Amino acid sequence: MRTGIITFHNTPNFGATLQCYALSRYLESLGHDVEIINYMPVQALKMYGKSQFLGRRRSARNVGKIWRFRNYVHSNLKLSGPPVFDPKGLKQLDDGRYDVVFTGSDEVWKVDEIRPLDGSYYFDFLSPEKTRLCSFAASASTVTNLRDYSEKTGPWLNRFHDIAVRDPHTGEAVQDLTGKEPTLVCDPTFLWDFAAEEHPKPYTGGPYLALYGWPNAQHSAEIRKFADRHNLKVIGVGARNKICDEEFVAIGPQEWLGLIRNSSVVVTDFFHGIIFSLLFNRPLYAYVAPKKRMKLERMMALAGLTHLLHDTTAEIDNYSLEDLSYSPETLKGMEPLITGSKEFLMRNAPADREAAA
Repeated sequence: MRTGIITFHNTPNFGATLQCYALSRYLESLGHDVEIINYMPVQALKMYGKSQFLGRRRSARNVGKIWRFRNYVHSNLKLSGPPVFDPKGLKQLDDGRYDVVFTGSDEVWKVDEIRPLDGSYYFDFLSPEKTRLCSFAASASTVTNLRDYSEKTGPWLNRFHDIAVRDPHTGEAVQDLTGKEPTLVCDPTFLWDFAAEEHPKPYTGGPYLALYGWPNAQHSAEIRKFADRHNLKVIGVGARNKICDEEFVAIGPQEWLGLIRNSSVVVTDFFHGIIFSLLFNRPLYAYVAPKKRMKLERMMALAGLTHLLHDTTAEIDNYSLEDLSYSPETLKGMEPLITGSKEFLMRNAPADREAAA
């Protein structure tokens, strides 16, 4: 089957790029010809540029980061063609070239200053008579209520043949707007075996704590104390911090995966930082404010790992590495969710056994 995906593939964000890669790879494993719809909204590109070179995360080294992201995308993902900056340019894709399309994963239905309400992520440019329209692990985040835009989101969603969302908040809104209960699925990074891949080892200076986040000065000091007590270097993974012994900012997804995978412990407040720590079975201290835990709580509860979630890093020095470790068997609690997610995809994009062989 000819399969298209529209998501945030063009951002200097590790999680966004890797979830796109994972969904693409899994669908390819089913025997499908998969391509990423190369949509790059101008407003989003401007905001990404500001965040890399004008915001608190600014760094000249981000030039190297952006180059590595671009290289990773072009080396690992099949794109639909040259970038499309104007939504009107997507209409050219409504020629029946796709048998099925998926919007997601990620917060493709979130409305904020980076991305205004955009019908492109609801496939308003495709005809449901020509192409099967689906979402997979789509999210509106906690800050967007799709009901507030019901005059548009209602008709858009009712054109879909099947809908799968990543969180209950989005699911409840979709059900109210369509009268149909969507399928709740996992993040696509759980569908692909990243541990079977080879990743570089950017840091070879001994055991280290991988810091993927932006804690304040006080909480950073607690992280430093924890690292010193365990004789660990502190390595900044895609982030800068004065407590770091070394920072890796100008890195792409491959280097990022290698730094997470080869660490002695991961300290992070990022969703995909937590996911990949679990996938690589790394000891984990996750600090996430309660109001931002919606997309994490169900996943961590299924894995029996809610005790690894903390409000801040203030108490990290009270723990040992053993306290933050867990058996890889704990992830078996997520198997029903992962299996159901694969079944959703196979229902809408049936496996081509001959092509997959």
